[in-house]
Amino acid sequence: MTDLADRQARAQMALWQDHLRAVSDRGDPYARLLRAPEDPYPLYEQVRARGPLHRSGLGVWVTASHRLANKVLRDKRFGVRRADGTKAPEFMPFDNSMLGLDPPEHTRLRKLSVPSLNPRRLEKWRPTAERVCDELIDRILAGRAEVNFMSAFAQQLPLRVIGDLVGIPERHRRLFFQLSRRMAYLLDGVASVEVARDVRAAIAEMTVMFTDIIALRRVEPGEDLISDLLPAVDDGRLAMDELVPLCMFLPLAGTETTVNLIGNAVRALLGNPEQWARFKADPGLAPAVVQETLRYDTPVQQYRRIAHTDVELDGHVVPEGAELAICAGAANRDPEVYSRPDSFDIGRESGPDTLSFSAGIHFCLGAALARLEAEIALVAVAARLPLLRPVGQVRRRDSFIIRGMLQFPVAVE
Repeated sequence: MTDLADRQARAQMALWQDHLRAVSDRGDPYARLLRAPEDPYPLYEQVRARGPLHRSGLGVWVTASHRLANKVLRDKRFGVRRADGTKAPEFMPFDNSMLGLDPPEHTRLRKLSVPSLNPRRLEKWRPTAERVCDELIDRILAGRAEVNFMSAFAQQLPLRVIGDLVGIPERHRRLFFQLSRRMAYLLDGVASVEVARDVRAAIAEMTVMFTDIIALRRVEPGEDLISDLLPAVDDGRLAMDELVPLCMFLPLAGTETTVNLIGNAVRALLGNPEQWARFKADPGLAPAVVQETLRYDTPVQQYRRIAHTDVELDGHVVPEGAELAICAGAANRDPEVYSRPDSFDIGRESGPDTLSFSAGIHFCLGAALARLEAEIALVAVAARLPLLRPVGQVRRRDSFIIRGMLQFPVAVE
């Protein structure tokens, strides 16, 4: 970024932050949510109190309704880009491949990626995940009595598994982990100019790394995502400048979701001793624990959609080009859909699907993998760390999109 562009970005960021602060100070609940509060759920109730759909003082349409959010996510009149295919202005622009595309490009890339991530094929990674869990817990038990659960366990498992699944050689794993940590800010929403600059640098480094890995997989193909996709490059269905971003951002999004799903699940269990005892007595409840965590404290709290035409919703007209914020964290606690929505209950009767993995054409490709890894992780923790308990202060990510922890101190005995 040039000095002039840097100054312009700083000025734009400052104007946005001043506007956000002013609207927030006037009591707008959505504006207050964008300032990443420690606990967003009381603010979600304030959003809900304004009706199924309302226009925030920021100019964004907002919904906390499960019914309406589910409808919008499945409505082809909305997309992640504008109707003409351009992206909405962002402080941290990047090419995020399929994650930020609408049909027909999104449809083509998704179709190519699905075979590597279907539930049946993902089962082959179960032994890997189980082995990694045991190795990580062995290390925890051999070390200090107190650890940061996030760095010692939750962050490690998904990165190890995704490394194998994508086809990243062992010698690149450490760099992949470091760059992924720096690029994670992409998922957090508005960031500083300094963070945006570092993210761009990390993307450039990751691009070089994956270009080398792709060249290696041409010579040494394996049972991994890159090897699966290379024939599509050769026959023209996929461009190389699409493959590299796909290899970067699919693992990033999937890893962040899984890391925080595991962390949020363990924290919810430990914060509800009767639920923790119930799960330890019956590890077969792991799928139920994962499902309830996704509902109660979902890792992905918000989605954004842009109207491609004027759309009438619940008595309002959302004009073409307008942005609509879907508060998934609120929709998953909608009292019209879920009884006792603010209670964590692993025995909850199954109800409507949560919106934790989105819905419609952008439903998360890695949902099955995230569930698989989280279930395996929770069973291992319950079996081998039954006396686990929280100690010290939790430090959360400064994000209104990703709900997760950076520090989660626990005692292992």
